[in-house]
Amino acid sequence: MERDGWGDAPRHLSRGPPVPLLRTLLYLLRDRTGRLRFEKAKAHGNDIMNNLADKLANEGREKGRVLNINSLTVPDGWVDSAPVLCHQPLDYLTKLIVRACIEAPAKTLKFEAFSDRWMVTLGHMFGVVLDPGNYIKEVWRLAIPEGMKEVLWKEMNGAQVLGHRYHGRGHERSDMGRFCPCGLEMTLGHILVGCEVYMLQPLMEVLLAALDALHPGSSFKTLSPDSWGTSPWYPLLALGSLEELAYPIVKGRKKILRRLKKSRQQRVWMIGAYYWALWKWRMKEIHDAGFNFVPANCVASLRDTLAQPVPRHLLTQTVGDEGGEGLPGVAPDPAPAPLLGDLTKLPPPISLLARQNAGQRLSDRGKSILRALQMPDARGQRLSDRGKSILRALQVPDAHGAPAPRARRGSDPADPRR
Repeated sequence: MERDGWGDAPRHLSRGPPVPLLRTLLYLLRDRTGRLRFEKAKAHGNDIMNNLADKLANEGREKGRVLNINSLTVPDGWVDSAPVLCHQPLDYLTKLIVRACIEAPAKTLKFEAFSDRWMVTLGHMFGVVLDPGNYIKEVWRLAIPEGMKEVLWKEMNGAQVLGHRYHGRGHERSDMGRFCPCGLEMTLGHILVGCEVYMLQPLMEVLLAALDALHPGSSFKTLSPDSWGTSPWYPLLALGSLEELAYPIVKGRKKILRRLKKSRQQRVWMIGAYYWALWKWRMKEIHDAGFNFVPANCVASLRDTLAQPVPRHLLTQTVGDEGGEGLPGVAPDPAPAPLLGDLTKLPPPISLLARQNAGQRLSDRGKSILRALQMPDARGQRLSDRGKSILRALQVPDAHGAPAPRARRGSDPADPRR
């Protein structure tokens, strides 16, 4: 791998190749002066060193100790870390150029202050240490209203037009953009938490009731936004990681985590919709002299908002991972047509139809075959005569799941042989 510029390093799921870790291991191997012998240790074979490694791994997982492999460094001269351009694919070379020439927005100076605050706040709140660079960009994938994503992005890079940055003129309430009626400077955290003038407890009770309906009786911090402090939107960026790392070791933990994972996008949508509603009401009060925001009068409106299903374009994960299958308030997908058995055992035209109904991508040739045969889709459209004869000959279920009966000669009125 060193000879090829580390381009063929093994990848770990979607996190990319652990190149810093591999370079560190290579350095440790070269640093040894004695003979070195490799032996394979069988998993769960009661090997002393293997048991010690498992013990350390479990301690790190339970105590929330996160090792950032990008922080591993190797002394100069021990490992060649320069990329090799020959015999490399174009996509790999493009990534090298982009990585070397373009700095990621989350790693610029604009996000430095927010990154420190976010990491320290979550560390005190949940007892875990997370790398902000891996989560800042995830704001655009959250299942929250699009307008709220822009509000959070501006807040992270210090471009939020509130407080001393607000310079609205031309209306009688322009000062409300700089200072809250309670006397404190207007900030996003102040809007979302409330104050003595804007008591948000009635609205928060509506949100907590909606979250409790998903997980009755649970008191974990990720299910209690009222305990998230003065920056209540921070946990939204890493809700999954916080639940995986910070949930206590109790009986049935895996089952509980699966339930939390199943409802995660629905919970993120509820919390994001709640924050977005607060933001719109406060901004409307600032710019509309005829509107006064009274939290107690907005309870019914918020309850209707939280009862809406998660928009389908915000469900970025597949059903069963982060999706909303079987969740309250999430509109289920239309029931698909019965699949035609094992796709690998079906004749080519029927296999193409099943793959199309299952949402798989077809080639241009496959699409042309289906168009030529006028095969039915998941809604049960009519078949051509050729398609009916194929289904009868192959005894394949039709779009309603019932096997098509084999036609007898002369039984069809339109059959010229009758």
